[in-house]
Amino acid sequence: MPPHLLSNLVPQPRSLHLTGGVWDLKRNGAISAGGPSECLDPCLSFLGPDLVRAARAGETQAISLSSAHQTAEGYELEITSSGIRISCAAQNPHPALATLQQLLRLAQNDPLPRGLIKDAPALATRGFMLDVSRDRVPSMEQLHDLVRTLAGLKYNHLELYTEHTFAYRGHESVWRDASPLTADEVRELDRSCASLGINLVANQNCLGHMHRWLTLSQYKSLAEDPKGMEHAFSVAKEPFSLCPTDPRSLDLATDLIDQLLACHQSRLINVGLDETFDVGQGRSADACKQRGKGRIYLEYLQKIHAHLESHGAQMLFWGDIICQHPELVPELPRNALSLLWGYEASHPFEEQARLFADSGLDFWIVPGTSSWQSLLGRINNARANLAEAAQAAVKHGARGWMVADWGDFGHWQPWPISWPGLILGAAEGWNPGQTTGDLASQIELAIPEAEGHGQGIVALGQAHEALDAPAVNGTGPFYHLRYAHSPMPLQRAPNLTHEGLARMKQARLDALSLLPTGTTISQELQAACAISGFGEALAAARLGGKAGAELTDLDKKTQAVLKEQLDQALQQHAEAWPLRSRAGGREDSLQRLRNINALLS
Repeated sequence: MPPHLLSNLVPQPRSLHLTGGVWDLKRNGAISAGGPSECLDPCLSFLGPDLVRAARAGETQAISLSSAHQTAEGYELEITSSGIRISCAAQNPHPALATLQQLLRLAQNDPLPRGLIKDAPALATRGFMLDVSRDRVPSMEQLHDLVRTLAGLKYNHLELYTEHTFAYRGHESVWRDASPLTADEVRELDRSCASLGINLVANQNCLGHMHRWLTLSQYKSLAEDPKGMEHAFSVAKEPFSLCPTDPRSLDLATDLIDQLLACHQSRLINVGLDETFDVGQGRSADACKQRGKGRIYLEYLQKIHAHLESHGAQMLFWGDIICQHPELVPELPRNALSLLWGYEASHPFEEQARLFADSGLDFWIVPGTSSWQSLLGRINNARANLAEAAQAAVKHGARGWMVADWGDFGHWQPWPISWPGLILGAAEGWNPGQTTGDLASQIELAIPEAEGHGQGIVALGQAHEALDAPAVNGTGPFYHLRYAHSPMPLQRAPNLTHEGLARMKQARLDALSLLPTGTTISQELQAACAISGFGEALAAARLGGKAGAELTDLDKKTQAVLKEQLDQALQQHAEAWPLRSRAGGREDSLQRLRNINALLS
């Protein structure tokens, strides 16, 4: 194996010193491994029988494991003329095994260059959060694949963002059509995570983002504003937040918390509490006017925290509201973990992290994969966002970080679109500033099913750059789909031109030509491209419209052409959905596109 391929290891080790020469694997089957059971047993399980096997009595061990390393996730891995020596922590050998797995994949049957790796993470907690509520709930097979991928990238924390997609007892009307995760499934996933050194942490939003509940008659009276509001996650007015001054809101939240915690070994739980757009505009308006919206929010947070503390659990919560009320930071519970999130390049992580660091509160920083609201990805934004977040986390002593992968407005982007951000996030969380190597090759190294698809995935994630019209937290073609019901001009999709849209179309087609045919990944990406292509065509058709022009103002011939293209996109999206996702949620996701069809009638 050429030594330069070691630059594709992800995350890149903190120290890698080549000593010259090679070790010839001479591999005719699984490689022999030996060592104490606390290291050998995870090795055999993690790498699998195709790669390694237990050394037989008297046999020379090609891989020798020891539990001499004292750092929790640190390790040394040395390649000598006779094999591989690993020293790792007995309680968690998985980071060392992840590097070994990548080395063996890189080598295949070629010799490995001799050298010494000394490695340890910059951030103790390196998490990933997957949205399973908008509207895509992964199959169990997909979730187990995710856990194996995370372990191979040295993540050690996983959250599944939940609004209504857990099968809560007594609340069947909320999740009945959503194909939710059951208690038994979460327990099964929890055991799988634990076996690979990953902490599966409960996640349930408990104040805002409760519209899936509050639109139902059973729960509407708990809403801040039962009449509803138009918000970023719907085109119709609907209730969004629980009323924080209604004691029944707390009763509901604590019921959900208790049911979810019972399925997890971890005593951490993320209770959300972000984006409370409507709080203070409805039933809590008088209280907010008298004592301040920030104070009302803080009191609700404190009650949630007190409940968790009485159950021996620790609270994680999104920090955006507190950042709007820095005067309240000293009153936050001292053992609550605040999550400072931001998903754009140049987000003010530095300023926000300093606020919490100066207060002495523990906090994490949360950047994102930049997959959502993009259809095909925004790799360059993800790269900058993740790097800036990691720099601020290390500088200001964040306890950890978490890479978020959202599914806003129908989760139209398929899972492979998130892979670049997942890879870059692993690299920055472990060894910030050292995102070396070729991203396409790293995708294929870390995710074996992606073999042959890396260049196409990266090219798709850069296609929107051809627009030369940056948008915030998304791309212009997505926003033309999201706001098809709105008159021109669309504020979220500025500076689009016919020339730019034509360039993006060509970039998208060029990227598709790099993909192999007949694979699951290709089918998923073709479906995403079909939606993006429709968004591009819709934008091009509307660019000539006068201010205030509606979609229905387009001439009938143009509308007919758009309807035909949309029908094709709908069919491809529907057919690709079950490849990784459960049936529940598919109709909701499709309906968001069908709403555009109605506007074209």
